[in-house]
Amino acid sequence: MEKTEAKKQLKDYEKELRVSELSERTIKKYLFDIHQWLEAQSSMIDNDTMIQYKGILSEKYAASSINSKLISINRYLKWLGHRELQVKTKRIQTESSLEHTISKSDYLKMLEYAKGKNKMKMFCIMRTIALTGIRIGELQYITVEAVRAGSTEVYNKGKYRRIYLPARLCSELSRYCEEKDIEAGFVFTGRDKTKSITPSTVWRNLKYIGMQAGVPEKNVYPHSFRHLFAKTYMSEIGDITELSDLLGHSRLETTWIYTKTTSEEKRSRLNKISL
Repeated sequence: MEKTEAKKQLKDYEKELRVSELSERTIKKYLFDIHQWLEAQSSMIDNDTMIQYKGILSEKYAASSINSKLISINRYLKWLGHRELQVKTKRIQTESSLEHTISKSDYLKMLEYAKGKNKMKMFCIMRTIALTGIRIGELQYITVEAVRAGSTEVYNKGKYRRIYLPARLCSELSRYCEEKDIEAGFVFTGRDKTKSITPSTVWRNLKYIGMQAGVPEKNVYPHSFRHLFAKTYMSEIGDITELSDLLGHSRLETTWIYTKTTSEEKRSRLNKISL
């Protein structure tokens, strides 16, 4: 395949991605990976150059990042009708532990700090993610109307799913909206009150609160609160099929990670063995 052919059809591919209703973030990611790949290619692209490119990635990135980039490229090659040029992703051993997940005690520390410093927006955001398991990008679906209804429908990764808001969360969010004079629309807005708060803003604020509360930085990120929800759900409810539905996983295997324990939890349990 000629490099010029691959570059020429990239704009049409971008249109196809948008028609597929992928998120803007996902589209940018795919296009970045493809542009990066094309820049490293000579005039002709064949199996040898593809394998060489995989080797170049191996020198710069971790296995998970390499696979992510190869998936972007392979998807484009499939769309171009050049499946013969696709390369295999790297095999990664399945982790036997779920690491770098915020603990309940650290979560409570962050809540206490946020409440003590009157950072009620972040307090409510942490409560919302931890009590529903939603992704950070789905905060936009938490509206005044959703709080009143006790549930909301979100669209993510090409499909719809219903998110249920626990009664205690609805009470907290209703009180927050009343205090902030939010009568309709987004509960969590940015500086522009007509738009939902951005993921990057949430991320920055979580890192700051975590640091001030003395929580290990590696455990503080938005998805960690989703992990906390899932682990707590499995511990207290134990229905993995229902959890998979709540989290919006397409495959049950994805949800199985939440049945695993951290290395520290494994060591703690081993210490209790009376041998």
